Amino acid sequence: MKHHLFISSLALAAAAGAASAQEACSTYEIQPGDSLRELTIQVYSTEDFRIVFDANRDVIGNNPNVIRVGDVLTFPCLEDVGRAPAAPQTEAEAMAAEMASEMVKAAEDRAAKAIAEANKASEDAVVAARAEAKKEIEAARAEAAALIRNADAGERPEIRDRQLLLITGGNYAPFTDEALPNRGLYTDLVETAMLRAAPEQSYKIQFVNDWSSHLDLLMPTLAFDGTFPWSRPNCEEPAALSEKDRSRCETYNFSNPFYEVVDTFFAREGSGYEETLTYADFAGATICRPEGWSLSHMDAVGLYEPAVSLMRPVSPDDCFHAVMDGTADIVAIEAHLAVETIGRLGYQHRIIENPNLAAIKSLNVMTHKDNPDGEAILETLNQGLAIMQQSGEWRDIVSTALRHQMENG
Repeated sequence: MKHHLFISSLALAAAAGAASAQEACSTYEIQPGDSLRELTIQVYSTEDFRIVFDANRDVIGNNPNVIRVGDVLTFPCLEDVGRAPAAPQTEAEAMAAEMASEMVKAAEDRAAKAIAEANKASEDAVVAARAEAKKEIEAARAEAAALIRNADAGERPEIRDRQLLLITGGNYAPFTDEALPNRGLYTDLVETAMLRAAPEQSYKIQFVNDWSSHLDLLMPTLAFDGTFPWSRPNCEEPAALSEKDRSRCETYNFSNPFYEVVDTFFAREGSGYEETLTYADFAGATICRPEGWSLSHMDAVGLYEPAVSLMRPVSPDDCFHAVMDGTADIVAIEAHLAVETIGRLGYQHRIIENPNLAAIKSLNVMTHKDNPDGEAILETLNQGLAIMQQSGEWRDIVSTALRHQMENG
């Protein structure tokens, strides 16, 4: 069966001026104001616009930044692009997931109707209706999660009767920052997973903005039980990894991916690096990638010294300044962070993305292998993630957060 994907009615109602949701496994006529990145967010809950771009190159051409009003795009089905939700393992789980989805959908429909009625009354009525809708939908989601959780006959991991301590850092929009709604998209996903899988478990998430201290000091001393979000190198091929990535594989265990990001390359317009089709064309270039960021995807395609020169400053801003002043040729960085940084620094249309050489990188929770509760913590989070994917809650959290990021920068 081909899976379809909708943004929830609550997410749409909460987004000012949001257009009607688009659907995977369908076609769509481009409207004024559309962008490939935003359409991909609406349909697939990811900023990886290549999903739509690659399926429509014959319509769009070679530049994903230029789409024409009136052209018709094809949105691939979820399983065709590897984005189908986690499948239930038993018939009981499948029935529970279906009932859970219907339960939440019914609550969302009632909420949307109540908000529409309140719009006819007053602004205060709308505020009250939204607050009541939020409570009703949360109650439906909790009940739905319990249905799915109880349908799984497997044993639950035992976590000691204590408060778990998780650590993350800020300045990583839209994923983690104390100033973001729900302290960021990834923080929201982790907290919700814990709530759905183990609502009785006490935990605390602390922000320490010195990211390097997480792995160098705080996690090795077991001061914290888990840290997020970090990428998982290809630990199955240690010989191909850098020393730091190999150490990460040897020292930490990883959750299932809670989210994936597009790791790609940005270069100055007119340099040639922004449109090349092969990694071999980067030979001899100076590539800037912030310190502490994994090099595994670059190592895998031969982008290591001496084939290229590496620049590793602390701040992503320094990389973009280096490209502008000519001390670096290319920035290797996550697409969402690059878009925000380029806009903030005023480099729009001067530093642009190469759409041809991007890689998908997962973001995971990590626990130290010396932590006796580490594997149980990851198993709990994985169970919560599966519940969220089966009920549709993961999709709604991601869509709402990404839309907020697009509208607010």
